[in-house]
Amino acid sequence: MKALIYDIEIVKAIVGKDGVRLPDINYCDGWNDHANMGVSVIGAYDYAEDRYRTFCADNFYAFEELAKDRLCVGFNSIKFDNTVLAASDIVVPDVSQCYDLLRETWIAAGAGNGDPFNFKLHGGYGLDAMCKVNFGTAKTGNGALAPVLWQRGEIGKVIDYCLNDVRLTKQLFDKVLAGELLLSPVSSQSLKLRVP
Repeated sequence: MKALIYDIEIVKAIVGKDGVRLPDINYCDGWNDHANMGVSVIGAYDYAEDRYRTFCADNFYAFEELAKDRLCVGFNSIKFDNTVLAASDIVVPDVSQCYDLLRETWIAAGAGNGDPFNFKLHGGYGLDAMCKVNFGTAKTGNGALAPVLWQRGEIGKVIDYCLNDVRLTKQLFDKVLAGELLLSPVSSQSLKLRVP
């Protein structure tokens, strides 16, 4: 299969609900300030080559080339990852070439496609929750911490975190490709996602 699982991490931090700003850390103006987030790393798994890949500023062009002829699979990738990539002048695949597991989960759960986002309908379906209920595995960190680590020079930790999210997304996608049902972390009902 010529599919590419991908995930991004951002450069600038986002202030949490507590409003605390760490000294010497650069922040953007919230989760919708895509133009000022920046991209620190793109993690990917390429089914065609059966290998994990990492892309940073020195080789973002290689991600663009690779994504051209792949089905691009992510988790909240259409609304978040692709928007941040485009705002950072990184060419993203056309939506018709993308398969967003979060969006497909919402559709399978009867909650629409997430446009506009409604917490009562769409909340609770994050990658961590989906993987816990389906595999008993969890994320290794929090995406909000990744920009702080990046700015502190802890590049390896950010790449490791990003690639683990890619691995978890791949686990979910492999289940979908096999025609298996996914459990909803919200209702515990079985969900049949569209197979691309």
